[in-house]
Amino acid sequence: MRKALVLTVILTAALTFLVSCKKKQDVEADKAAVRELVDKDSTHFGGSTSHDSTGGFFMDGDTAVLWWRSEQTHDPAPGIEVGISADSAWVDFSQHNYGYFHVLALPPGETLQLWNKPLSENTHLRAIYLRTGKNTDTERGWTLNKVSLFTGRSDSTHSVKIDSLTITSSLRNILITDPLNVFYNIDTMVTFTPGESLTIKLYTNATSGKAFLHTFMLFWPFYIRVPFTDMGNGVFQGDWHAPVVQSIRFAIFDLMERSTIYGAGMPYDYNGWLLPYKIHTAD
Repeated sequence: MRKALVLTVILTAALTFLVSCKKKQDVEADKAAVRELVDKDSTHFGGSTSHDSTGGFFMDGDTAVLWWRSEQTHDPAPGIEVGISADSAWVDFSQHNYGYFHVLALPPGETLQLWNKPLSENTHLRAIYLRTGKNTDTERGWTLNKVSLFTGRSDSTHSVKIDSLTITSSLRNILITDPLNVFYNIDTMVTFTPGESLTIKLYTNATSGKAFLHTFMLFWPFYIRVPFTDMGNGVFQGDWHAPVVQSIRFAIFDLMERSTIYGAGMPYDYNGWLLPYKIHTAD
């Protein structure tokens, strides 16, 4: 009887161990499948930054500048953290961007000058995946469900910070205070109607900052960067007409310390939020 009891305990322990190993193997297989999906997805994760070369000509008092960013390089591999809970998975994606911030400046009474400032940024995005199929399906049944805003911040000097963002129109009133913990369904996203008139406000700590909207032009798919109006006390406001062509787009809200643009020897000091959105005619 005692031998039978001991044998039962041993078998139970062995079975428990095997089940535990199988669960760990399944979790690791799920994490690998989700990481592979992230690696393949250039639309939502770590796409080309060549469009960010879009700059603009701006005046500040008597100083005229033309500034732009170079096309950026990245770390050999992004950081991809994956957590699994039943049929849900969360992803924290991070990536460093490297390049130059170029300023062509004409200070009053001086000759034309070109300042090339090293650019180093740390960007983050979070996402949620759901298992909509079986674990025997391709990618073990995982599909992207929701994404947060993309955020970026300069590495060495980062004194400026966006605290919140509001987007208002006759159709909507949007407030975002925590960009990495607000998620939008990839099928619906934030939706604007073609040509919708929007008022955007950035609330920041940058009392001597400069803020810009980087997005598509109204009637054709070219990038533009336009300045926000400085309302004082770190508040910046701009009016924007959403594009008219129905598609998935993005808007970047750039915030920089003024000296980044207008100071020859001053470092790159930046914070930015990227909002994915969709243009769709109202039902």
